[in-house]
This record gives sequence, structure tokens and C-alpha cells, in this order.
Amino acid sequence: MSIFPKRTIQGTTVTIHWNFNTAHLKDKHLCPLVKIGVKDPNGNITMLFENHVVAFPEENENKEVVPQKLKYLNKNTPLLVLAAYLEGACKREKLVEILTNIQAGRHYYFTYNVPDNAPLGKYTLVSEVHNNGNIKYSKTHLDDHFWVEKVSLINVKKEEKTAMVYNHSEEKTPVKIVRYFINSEGCMKTEMEAFEMSPNETKSLSISTGNTFLLYNEEREIVPLLEEKPIHLIKNHEILLVSKSPELNYLMKKDTDEAFSLTSEAKELWDKADGLLTKNSLSKKELEIFKEMEAEGLIKQVRL
Repeated sequence: MSIFPKRTIQGTTVTIHWNFNTAHLKDKHLCPLVKIGVKDPNGNITMLFENHVVAFPEENENKEVVPQKLKYLNKNTPLLVLAAYLEGACKREKLVEILTNIQAGRHYYFTYNVPDNAPLGKYTLVSEVHNNGNIKYSKTHLDDHFWVEKVSLINVKKEEKTAMVYNHSEEKTPVKIVRYFINSEGCMKTEMEAFEMSPNETKSLSISTGNTFLLYNEEREIVPLLEEKPIHLIKNHEILLVSKSPELNYLMKKDTDEAFSLTSEAKELWDKADGLLTKNSLSKKELEIFKEMEAEGLIKQVRL
């Protein structure tokens, strides 16, 4: 089975792929009872599929020379599923077997909605094929699981230039720390480190650069390591900037003839609103300009 993503957070959706391989059937059909579900860290099971599935045997080989005909409907298998199948080293014969099974098999997709208050930790898939009193489990059962994670900022100690972060999960959680600074040439430079936080660990992190972020959940979740969760400003990327000269700059909205002429101060703020600019870093004059541009939908407030 394949799971996407393998690491997620509360209030999201996980997609589960199950391949019903029928290539081995000869001279008789199969109609087992299939059960697919998810067991949370507390042992509660949510069933996603519980039904009989019928499969037919392969067509008998015809030794007569006849034009090649199609044996299967085309399987639009996602690339991520293929990657999961081909993970790790394998011999050519095994590779051929895997690809054959993908085409010959029948692919099912299920979604599991992670509740907003879901327990954190490791979720295990339930995969059972019941036939004639026997139960067949997934061949990949050792890897049939995913994690629900949460890492948060506890506090910031300005004097010590450190931030305390906490892993709420009972499982290890991989995190990445990104520190950035702008050099004398105006280029962004970054320093990065990745490690695992232990279950329920509280960890102290250096924030000496002042621009430090913690990323987790396969880098989808971003936690600014600042004393107050800042409001960031970002230009509306659906608007086109047209520069006639250094002094003549216009913003053009899509699907309308409306355009805005920028003063030098407004142009400077437009350039600075890159998603990392914080609202509390604006001067009084810049704040006035921002309010005007926000009212016209030119710059937006976002939280990372």
C-alpha cells in the first residue's frame, strides 16, 4: 500500500492507495471481502472500505498467431505510487514483476480525513482480504503507517537569543531549522540544519541571526521563531508591475483596465513586500502607504 503524505497535521486529508493484484488468477474467479481502515494511536479504527471485490482469471493463452489485443484498461497510476513501488534497489526481474503487477492489478484510492482534534502520533493502516476463512494481509504492512505531527514555539528569550520549541507527539518528529541573512550585496544567504526531535521533547534553539524559522511536516509547516507571531506582507502576485522608467511605475490588474501609478515610496514598499517583510517593521510613513495599497488589494497580510 502507499500513503500520501506520510507525515501530516490535524485537519488535513491523507490518500491511501491499495493494489488488488489479480495477475495470479487461473481458471477461477475470486470474490473476497476486503477491509481497509485506519487505526489511530489510541487504538480506535475508522473503516474506509468494507466490501466484496470480484476479480476474473486471465484469458487463456492462444498459441495461434493473432493480432495483439488489449488485456487491461489503462491504469492512470500516479507517479508517487510508482515511486513508492520502486523504492530501494531491485533486480531487473523484480522490476519487471513490479511493473507487470501495477498494470495487471486493480488500483483503489481512499481518503482519510484527519480530525481537527486528532491524537498525535503514528497511524496504522488496516488491510485485510478475507477469503474462505483465511486472511491475507498487505505485503507492505511494516511500512503501512503515517504520522500526525505538531511542533510549536513555547517562548523566546531575547537576552539569550534562544527559542524554546516543543514536539507534542509521542513519536520522533523530523524538523529543519533555516536561518537567513542579507549580505552586503543584497543577496539572501541561508544556514540550515535538520534533525529529529524526540517524543514530547522541549528543545532550545539559537536565533542569533534574528531571522530563524522551524520547518516540519515534510517542510510544509513553517514556524517563525519570533517572540510574537508576526504578520507578513506580500505583494499581490496577480498584479503586473509595468516600469516605464525608474520614476514611472504602474500596477496593472488582470481582466480590467484599472491601473495604479506608484510614488517612489509606494514602489519601494512594493519591492520590499516579499512575504518575509513584517508589518511591525514598517515606519509610520510606510504604514500609511501600506494601508492605502492594502485597501486597493495591492499588498496583502499573511501569516506563515
